[in-house]
Amino acid sequence: MSDPLISRCINAAPQHEADIRRLFDISPWFAEVMRDANPDEIETLFSAKEPLPLPPIRWHHADEPPDINRDMRWLRHRKRLALRHILWWELGLGRDVMISATALSKLAEQLTDIALEMAIRQLEPRFGRIPDGRFCVIGLGKLGGTELNLGSDIDLLFVWQSETKQSDGRKPIDTAHYFQRLARMLIRLLDEITDRGRVWPVDMRLRPGGDAAPICLSFDATLQHYQNYGQTWERAMLIKARAVAGDAGLGESLIGEIAPFVYRRYLDYTTVHALTDMKRRIDIQAGERGIGEGFDVKRGLGGIREIEFYIQSLQLLHGGRNTALRPCGTLRAIAALQQAGVLEQEDAALLGDAYRFWRRIEHALQGRRGEQTHRLPQDYASYLAMALDNPDIDNAMRQQADLVHDYFRRQFPEQEDPRRRSWLEMPEEEWEELLQYRSRTERRRISLALQAFQELRHTGLLPERCNAAIDRLVDRAMQAWQGDANQVQAIEFLLKLLQQIAGRATWIDLLDSNPGVRKWLFDTLAASRYIAEHVAHDPSWLEWPLEPERGEARLEMIHAQLRDMRSDTEETEAYLADLGRFVDQSRLTAAMSIVADEANPLTIGDWLADTADLATRAVLDLCLRQFGLPDNFPLVCMALGKHGSREMGLVSDLDMVFVLVHDDPSAAGPRGKSIREWSQRLGRRIIQNLTTQPPFGAGYELDSRLRPSGQSGVLVTSLNAFREYQMQEAHSWEHQALCRARIAAGSSDAAGAVMQVVNQVLTQPRDASLLATDMRKMRRKMETHLASRDPGMINLKQDPGGLVDIEFLAQYSRLVWGGDRTGTVDTLRTLPDAAPAAWRSSATELADTYLDYRQMENALRVQLWSSVGSLPASDSDPEWETLRRHTSVRDVASLQTRMRRVRHLFNRLLPDTHGAADDEKETT
Repeated sequence: MSDPLISRCINAAPQHEADIRRLFDISPWFAEVMRDANPDEIETLFSAKEPLPLPPIRWHHADEPPDINRDMRWLRHRKRLALRHILWWELGLGRDVMISATALSKLAEQLTDIALEMAIRQLEPRFGRIPDGRFCVIGLGKLGGTELNLGSDIDLLFVWQSETKQSDGRKPIDTAHYFQRLARMLIRLLDEITDRGRVWPVDMRLRPGGDAAPICLSFDATLQHYQNYGQTWERAMLIKARAVAGDAGLGESLIGEIAPFVYRRYLDYTTVHALTDMKRRIDIQAGERGIGEGFDVKRGLGGIREIEFYIQSLQLLHGGRNTALRPCGTLRAIAALQQAGVLEQEDAALLGDAYRFWRRIEHALQGRRGEQTHRLPQDYASYLAMALDNPDIDNAMRQQADLVHDYFRRQFPEQEDPRRRSWLEMPEEEWEELLQYRSRTERRRISLALQAFQELRHTGLLPERCNAAIDRLVDRAMQAWQGDANQVQAIEFLLKLLQQIAGRATWIDLLDSNPGVRKWLFDTLAASRYIAEHVAHDPSWLEWPLEPERGEARLEMIHAQLRDMRSDTEETEAYLADLGRFVDQSRLTAAMSIVADEANPLTIGDWLADTADLATRAVLDLCLRQFGLPDNFPLVCMALGKHGSREMGLVSDLDMVFVLVHDDPSAAGPRGKSIREWSQRLGRRIIQNLTTQPPFGAGYELDSRLRPSGQSGVLVTSLNAFREYQMQEAHSWEHQALCRARIAAGSSDAAGAVMQVVNQVLTQPRDASLLATDMRKMRRKMETHLASRDPGMINLKQDPGGLVDIEFLAQYSRLVWGGDRTGTVDTLRTLPDAAPAAWRSSATELADTYLDYRQMENALRVQLWSSVGSLPASDSDPEWETLRRHTSVRDVASLQTRMRRVRHLFNRLLPDTHGAADDEKETT
């Protein structure tokens, strides 16, 4: 370094004198690359405006004969010119390290592409070219990720393709040999050390087969290697693969072909287990030293590698299903994972900030002397404080390392102490002693389950590491469920699950390596019999806690798949199997949201009703195609009951009426049958496909007794007959049912005609007093036959003050004062102005109570697979523990008080002069 050089630099940019002097002080490398800078280059460097400008790169060989020494000098000079700008930009002005990384990567691409052209010209006088030859340089690692650092080597992979057997020069050689020579010439141009250094160190160890393999393989041989012999580390490495020089189309084709090897369509936790093992080996090599002299900012605990490792693991897990999660660069991948919901916003910010922080430290270390280093030197604190203008840099590094490593350790926890004896290694006597707090029957059931776990470990179906994983899983489960009232149920469900997945190490690796999934499973098996049964039967639900689409987002995805179903009469079984699977997934997704307290009963009802509508439409579409009927065949599927009112629960059936909208149902239809005959066949087939259990149907219960004349009537009624019956013969309870009527499937014209009749029926003038009397009679009849007769039980649906009381009130209000809502809560909350003041003052209380009842119904069904129709009237029963946890109803007394209040409002709002005395006596 010379003072005149510093003076010339300061003269070019006096406003930056302090930064220039500091950069010369901290970076001997900057002084070295500035050594031969001419006045114009100095002026250009210090007068440049943001963003980071690099000198343009133009190589004109014209007709000059090839000269390898001249080419090498040119490449190295262009690198030095660019380095001056990057070092000044980042270390002099303190600008964004990631902009520097991008600039370095683009520079490496440009110089590699030019060096490839130089290499071709070097070979051409003797060997010629391959006439149809294609050659691509694929960047891996930080070059592929567009995140090179100042001390990086470049990881390259070469691939070629040609139908020609040999080159066309004066000394022809076979094609494979030609491309080997071309690759070696390219490496020499970039990597050979001269008096000007080298352009970039080239690392070829990541190529297929490593050091023992040819320097480059053909397209087909490369593809065959990954498909047949590819290893887990190669999958992680290829995440950042990107064509950087040569024939980009060839490189992109290869990357596209190997994508199924890199990104599996299923969540592959065996891969994560293998990567975790690889990371532990790296930790052993790097040591566990904390921040201080010798700490490795790349491989050390809490450093760059842990961030990259975790992000790549998430990409491998989820990138098969979501191609948006495949960006090459770390920060772009973090943003994509957050956008997809795989990473929480707070976690993404933590990892992104830490990554930028460590990359600045890394560049400061490498920018000092141009060394390929990641270790803190002896004077790291004073040097980095000056280089990064941060006097507290030592403490900042400790905080970042702790944050990252703590986060990483939570995602990939350490293994337990292998010296500790597990439950499955204990004799049965020790189980008995540890389970003394359980009854004799419960202890026996747990012992039998633990014995079955022991047998499972010794079946020989699993690799040894999975046996150890099962040990750990059982130990964690027994600890998690200690003292839980549902411990016996939970351990038996866990046994069923492990028996189901015994031959699939992937699932066991998932449970062993992911604490979030494990906690969710333990909570679920102990809390919900409904979900536990499904998970034990279908282990793919283990992925649910990791899915970016959950709750409403997942329902929307399922509904989109239902909408996109296209019937094919030759693939009927597959179509119905898909239908049943989607309906099952919808129910279970709703159940998951109930367990997690993420959705209220109105939302759950909407979700399940949408699913039922889409399933009905899918079945109607299939049946029309099976019978060869047109898409606009005038059959309408009208939903009633909880399906119609969009108040469905997990086990709600479908109340459905089929209406044929045709002026002359006896008219001839296809193949000699009348329109009426086809509609009857269509109705029967719809019911068959909707009610057959998966995998050959949708698995619904369907009730068509609400059709005109009930079970004695025809299955499909014509529109005229439907209108005549409803206007002339129907009872009040049948008009009540129509208050929930809604079209689930059918052509829009036919659906409009049916709903026009429904509205005509609902809006006809009525005697409010006579309607109230009819409804009270029907309610008494229902209570006589359906309400609980056991004083130790509560039927929250049929008992006085239960769900049906509130539903009757909502239906009465619509029949008397009008409205267009089908749902009980919506009807009560939107009473028309014609409703009396007593109704309007009570409506909100009734709507809120109905919601609370429905919440109780959902909680009991999903948690215990029990019904509000048989609720024990004792606070000590397990149903009440569930209700206390998941609803606002705390005990039997408070529920009975609310039921009495509802019955009081029912009696007050539905006056019945003929039966009032009896009702008041009953209430008392």
